[in-house]
Amino acid sequence: MAAEELLKYQRIVIDQDTCISCGACVSVCPAGALELDEETAKARLIWDKCVDDFSCVDVCPVYCIYKTSEAPDEHKAKDGWYRFSRELSEEEKQAFEQWRQQYGVTGNPAQ
Repeated sequence: MAAEELLKYQRIVIDQDTCISCGACVSVCPAGALELDEETAKARLIWDKCVDDFSCVDVCPVYCIYKTSEAPDEHKAKDGWYRFSRELSEEEKQAFEQWRQQYGVTGNPAQ
């Protein structure tokens, strides 16, 4: 996906502390942009795959998934609730940094 394409999406934020590992969000995501973390079994966003379907927000039984623009700052500050599916190009890295600034995401991706 080109940088302009990546920037047009708001994406979601996941509060992994509240997540109950049910997998409902993973099962409804049409883009395959959610997974269960191998170590914690908590839901995690794959940043570069998210296309703002938001069906995951509606299906979450514990309400731990938010549109990025509506997520509490404390959830956006946590580390590890998202990752990348691959190494981003320089242009994509710039789009990612613009997204972080636009939505106030201070938490770091999972490694």
